Amino acid sequence: MIPFFQNPPTLREKQLLRKAGTILGTFTFITGITGLGAMIFTQRHQPLIVPKLIGMDEKQAEKILSSRNLNLKVTRSIYDEHIPAGLISEQIPKANNYVKRGQMIEVVLSKGNPKVKVPLVAHLSLPQAQMALAGAHLRIGKESYIVSPQDPRDTVIGQVPASDELVDSFTDVNLLVSAGPNETAFVMPELKNQPLEKAFKTLRPAGITIEKIKMEVRDDLDSETLLAQMPPAGTRIQKKDSVSFVVSAKSSDANLKARYTKILFDMPEGGPKRLQIDIFDSSGTRTIYNKMESPKEHIELGVSVTGKASAQVYLNQEFVKEIPIE
Repeated sequence: MIPFFQNPPTLREKQLLRKAGTILGTFTFITGITGLGAMIFTQRHQPLIVPKLIGMDEKQAEKILSSRNLNLKVTRSIYDEHIPAGLISEQIPKANNYVKRGQMIEVVLSKGNPKVKVPLVAHLSLPQAQMALAGAHLRIGKESYIVSPQDPRDTVIGQVPASDELVDSFTDVNLLVSAGPNETAFVMPELKNQPLEKAFKTLRPAGITIEKIKMEVRDDLDSETLLAQMPPAGTRIQKKDSVSFVVSAKSSDANLKARYTKILFDMPEGGPKRLQIDIFDSSGTRTIYNKMESPKEHIELGVSVTGKASAQVYLNQEFVKEIPIE
């Protein structure tokens, strides 16, 4: 192969090459400066994500914000039951929001849980004690019951923490509550051949519940005549025990069909009371309402009953009235 030899450049060509190199270098320099400026501009104006500061102390938050070119400002201090004293309780803007570089992040420091004085609730009824503790920004803790012949049922006997003790707000206050005297025992009376309604009125004042009633067709007897009872007569029973009956029903007795009715009751004046409404009908006795109610509250309940029926109303477990159901 014959080697190729290029002729040396002329003076004119050398001048053109030098000029082209100068232009190329200048262009490269300008491009580099422009790119660097664009990068600096982008970094300075790129939005930043606000970190979560709640639960940190002031120094920790300031260090984290400084590393992101953000500033910290403490605006105030407040009581906060959930955040210990000295830690950040609130922040503006909130975490994960976008802000500009150098923006101020405002925070609120917690002063911790405020202290409150425990009120004296001994000798109050349980509903009164619950209201007093709630009004003092305290929570109701464990309620323990103990038999106490000298204290009425549902009366507070003791409390922990004690009265006048300073505690954090929303602290649990445990109550020792009277269960009243020992339950009185009764002797089951002989109720066979008695009307079911009479048996109910005999047992209900003692707190005895008719749990189950079985119907047996007997056209030779009046409807709802007691045929059998459990437990039998002479058995010792206590309050809140239950009994069962077998009662007669006529094959054509329309009164034993279920029907829907409404129970109406207006709470009396005074303080809040626990309202309990029990229903008695051919199926037995049952509680259809049991909760605290405010004075002058109007109560309206729908209920399905069979046969002869009535409603018994109790306030704070004391019998108030009987409402016949047609």
